Amino acid sequence: MKALKHWKIVVALLAVTLSSGLAGGLIGHRLARQRLEHRNNPENWNVHVAREFDRVVQPSPEQQPRLQAHLDRAVSELRQIRKETIARSTNVICRLIADVEGELTPEQRRAFEAFKPKPSDLDLDLLRVEPKP
Repeated sequence: MKALKHWKIVVALLAVTLSSGLAGGLIGHRLARQRLEHRNNPENWNVHVAREFDRVVQPSPEQQPRLQAHLDRAVSELRQIRKETIARSTNVICRLIADVEGELTPEQRRAFEAFKPKPSDLDLDLLRVEPKP
């Protein structure tokens, strides 16, 4: 009877430990994903740079609109570069998928269907936010 009680305690502690680890992993993954999306957003870069520049350089009120125009232009250029990079990367991935599928047997192709990315996974457009006027 005493051994049964001991094992129940061990199993309960193990369950609590595993569930805590799983919950922590899921929360950490979600936070990391949010930080990545925030960091990859050119609009956030624009706001951060403008805030830091104002804090360090302290431009005059007359200079601020001109400086903001320069920042907005740079963000627009970065956005375009990013779109081109994403498009080129997507083309390479699609070409890789086509090349790999050409080398597979029909059975392997069926297994590869579950492995290869879906078209929605290749839509990497993280540039949805427009700069503030």
